[in-house]
Formats: sequence, C-alpha cells, structure tokens
Amino acid sequence: MRPMAVVPWAAALAVLVAPSEARAQRATPAAATVDTVVLQPGEIGTITVGQTRRGMLEAGDHTMGDGTWADIWYVEGAAGQRLVITLRSGAFDSYLQLLDAAGSKVAEDDDSGGGGGAARITYAVRAAGRYQIIVNNYADTPRSGVYTLELR
Repeated sequence: MRPMAVVPWAAALAVLVAPSEARAQRATPAAATVDTVVLQPGEIGTITVGQTRRGMLEAGDHTMGDGTWADIWYVEGAAGQRLVITLRSGAFDSYLQLLDAAGSKVAEDDDSGGGGGAARITYAVRAAGRYQIIVNNYADTPRSGVYTLELR
C-alpha cells in the first residue's frame, strides 16, 4: 500500500512544479535582452535593438590611431530605422563612433548621454547594412574598465 500512496503524491508534485517551470520558460526571452557576457580582448560582438551588453576596454583590444583601446560591436541596420546607442562607464569618459557598412564614420559623441560622461548617438539609418559601433574612451591615453552599451 505504501508504494501506491507515494505515486499519487509524486504525480501531484509534478503537477504543482510544471506550471512554475512553464512560467520560468516564458520569462527567459525578456531576460535574454540583457547580456552579461563580456567580450574577450580583441573580439567583435553583436548587439540588436533592445539589448544592453556589457564590455570591457583593456589591453589586447583593438588599438585606435591615438593608441587608445576600442571594442567593436556590429548592428544590422534597416533603411529608415532609428538607432539610439548609449555608452556608460564609471571607469572612463565614454566616446562612441558609428561607422556605416562601407566603414565611413556617420556619427560620433562624447557627452550627450547624460550625467557621468555617458555618450549617446541617435542615428536615422539611411541604407541597410552592417554598421559598426566603436566603444572607446575620450582622450588620447588608453583607459580600461567595464562599460554598458545599450541599443534602443
């Protein structure tokens, strides 16, 4: 008789657990918009509209002409799309550049992102293609540190 009593209890527990697991699965897509994985030095990342990504400027990253370090992020732009890119860091003065699919600079910013030296670019995409977001520090001395990059 005891084994029979355990089976209905286990079945009842499975029924109680299943809805909770289903809720957790539904919550996953919203949580996926914030990516906490930091790129390895020199790695190129991707970001999509609605995402916030973390990164770190450090030795081994791409080197700009002035000797500072930079991270590169790709974003696919559609003609007519409006991109709002915000870069924040407590470790360095944020500086952003946006390059079009041909590699030409179409926008840059140092301090338009609000307090604390955040950078923000608002750009209306003219032609579809893969754009590059260049994350850098302002000034010609390399700075390292963690940052967040947000694309809306």
